Amino acid sequence: MKKFRKPRKLRRNRKDECDHDEADGPVIDESVLSEKELLGLQQAEERLKRDYIYRLKKQSRSYPSAKYTCKLCDVLIESVAFAYKHIKEKRHKKSLKEKQEEQLLTALPPPTPSQIKAIGVAIENVVQEFGLSNEDLEERLNIKTVMENLLHQKLPGII
Repeated sequence: MKKFRKPRKLRRNRKDECDHDEADGPVIDESVLSEKELLGLQQAEERLKRDYIYRLKKQSRSYPSAKYTCKLCDVLIESVAFAYKHIKEKRHKKSLKEKQEEQLLTALPPPTPSQIKAIGVAIENVVQEFGLSNEDLEERLNIKTVMENLLHQKLPGII
């Protein structure tokens, strides 16, 4: 006999983010937790925030057992344990790396005039060492002209 597993998380769509898809009331009833459990939950949620996982403000009607959402992957998550499992998934790690790279690139200051000048000098040096000289360019243009003339003679009307 096959057992069907209840899905732990679902992809959200834009409709899920609207108010009409959320039920009123807290997602986690903190009043039933002991002081120690509440502290542990708060610490766990602080850790999850570093990975862009946040507690839902309202219960989702489409997935009522969900307690958290991953803002990077746009998924709903049932518990802290499943959130930690989600953090270890390849998809989340890739999204997190992309987000960190984006933040790094946007935080970079613009280049200074001296850096711009140094890059210009480096490019000029590469062009002088590996680029075409005026003589090389002229020789290639001459070869092109000779080839065009030859093709006009052998294949009139093609070019």
